[in-house]
Amino acid sequence: MNKFDLNIILNIQFKSPILMNKQKKIAIVASNNGLGHIKRSVVLANSLSRKFKVSIFCLKEKVDKFKINKNVKIINFEIIKYKNIIFNKKNNIHNFFIFKNKFDIFLCDNYPEILNKQKNTIMMSNFFWHDILRINTEYYRKLEKKIAKRPVISNYLFVSKYIKKKFKVKSVGFYGKFLQKNFDDKKKGILISFGTAKLNYKNKIEINNFLESIKSSNNQNIPIYLEPRFYKKNYKKFNIYEAAFDDEMYSKITVAIIKPGLGTITDCLSRGITLITYTNNQNKEFTENAKILEKNNIGINFYNLTSALNFSMLLIKEKFILKERFKNAKNLIWNGKKEVLKIINDLFSKKLLIYNEKYEQRLKQKKN
Repeated sequence: MNKFDLNIILNIQFKSPILMNKQKKIAIVASNNGLGHIKRSVVLANSLSRKFKVSIFCLKEKVDKFKINKNVKIINFEIIKYKNIIFNKKNNIHNFFIFKNKFDIFLCDNYPEILNKQKNTIMMSNFFWHDILRINTEYYRKLEKKIAKRPVISNYLFVSKYIKKKFKVKSVGFYGKFLQKNFDDKKKGILISFGTAKLNYKNKIEINNFLESIKSSNNQNIPIYLEPRFYKKNYKKFNIYEAAFDDEMYSKITVAIIKPGLGTITDCLSRGITLITYTNNQNKEFTENAKILEKNNIGINFYNLTSALNFSMLLIKEKFILKERFKNAKNLIWNGKKEVLKIINDLFSKKLLIYNEKYEQRLKQKKN
């Protein structure tokens, strides 16, 4: 190594603005594609705010659905993508990058477009939409090169094969913690929820037929928790309740029928709830997540919704299986917040480098 190379390394490690010894400012850019993304961002913001100044970019009305520390600054921001740049839908489409120099690090959930302007960014993703949607254009090939110059924080279990193959992955466990100490064989509630996933007319008929069968059967002693878009007021007398997605509801559930987005998966697994997933092979993310759940013996997948619904009534009686699935969920790795904090500390203590544009330019000058 010659003197020029050494000076470059020292400049990055000891003189870069993001590595100076000062109180660090972190921005978390939350994906607005479902509440699961926002909840993970809030959980992470709460954890990091104990040590750093943290701001979260997200619609305030969505963040307010969760408990957030008072010292986390909420920047009311509805993210949209326009011509490969991120903008705020509110405030007359103000450019996101007016915040460019106000933070030491950006942690961005699933919007790689931020890298077009914001270099000191770490991506937090288990997948990228251009891969899920099978978009293979020159623009995204160039963007992938930018992603590859920095670490990508991903869940150790649900990181996609595409990300593992293409990028430098920093694997972490689930955010939050496992919330239930022991298996409760008295719980027998069933959750039916599909998040923001769209269901076709046939699916809605299938759900309605299942609920009608519950109303006219001897299974009314099994409480059913139904997501709000399917709930009707007269259901309550049949032991069918509107899902509140709070601790009280989860404390009564032992089986959940879901579309397998990571937010719902995490909420259920953190309480040892056995998962029944419904996928139709039209969503690559859901299909891969369902396979991972089955492989790790914490879920079972159906491609027919009626079969999934009917199976739940059989599974609820199989306490041995439910207890086994509970143990498997408990044995997962629940250190995500701690591991992300370690990654951030490594960035600030010179053990890990974020992409540095000046460094890249100087290397090019040297080669020329």
